[in-house]
Amino acid sequence: MKIFPLSNYDRVKLAHLVSLIIFLLTVIHAFSWTLLLSGLIVSWMFYCFGLAISLHKYSSHRTFEPKNRFIKLFLLWAGNQVTMGSSIAFAAGHRQHHVHSDTEKDPYYLDQGIGHKIKLFFYWFPEYKINPMVIKDLIRDKDHSFFNRHYWKITLVYPLLLALVDPILVGYFYAMPVLYVLLGMGYVTVIAHLPNFSSRKQPTKDNSWNSQLFSFILAGEGLHNNHHARPGDSNYEHFPGDFDPSGRIIDYIKCDKSA
Repeated sequence: MKIFPLSNYDRVKLAHLVSLIIFLLTVIHAFSWTLLLSGLIVSWMFYCFGLAISLHKYSSHRTFEPKNRFIKLFLLWAGNQVTMGSSIAFAAGHRQHHVHSDTEKDPYYLDQGIGHKIKLFFYWFPEYKINPMVIKDLIRDKDHSFFNRHYWKITLVYPLLLALVDPILVGYFYAMPVLYVLLGMGYVTVIAHLPNFSSRKQPTKDNSWNSQLFSFILAGEGLHNNHHARPGDSNYEHFPGDFDPSGRIIDYIKCDKSA
């Protein structure tokens, strides 16, 4: 029995499978370099605003508060569109991960064989390890709760609008970005926690490590060791040469607490 019914994880898994099928059919029957490159740009934007800023730095860690309600609602919408579960669902698993990172109580714990690592890479993890008490603040927030209750209604509006314009656009501008986010999340969940990598910079109790390359590809999320060292930071640029695009964007959209 699943003890965390808010997650919609089974439907999220199905959405990922459908996105893969749509994308493959699109590139097979309607390949276009222009649309593919445009889709990559949209995919990066999905990851930056929907995953890195909305679901991760805002909802999961509360590293900042949006400057106004319009920005807050935009971020919640963007978080929905990446199709990784609602802000409440995503934050529950991620917060549990940080409390017990790389231990048996971690929902993303890797030390269970190659098959388990592959499942985790595609966001299949044991939901029974999630304690719903870790997201009480989000459940009390009326906006987070609204986007959670109406998750699929809100999420499906965008691909449906694309389909009305041209069904091909669904493959390049929705399915492709969803897969980009899924693979990026797989990287930070699995690859960035594999032990014995030399690019680690700060001592932490887990196996997290940094990658400057994936910091560009994943809008700052490649600086994973920096994040685990100071999870309350909205910008992961801790050393010369670090680059966190999502952290720099947050500087413009966050509430100025000193004002």
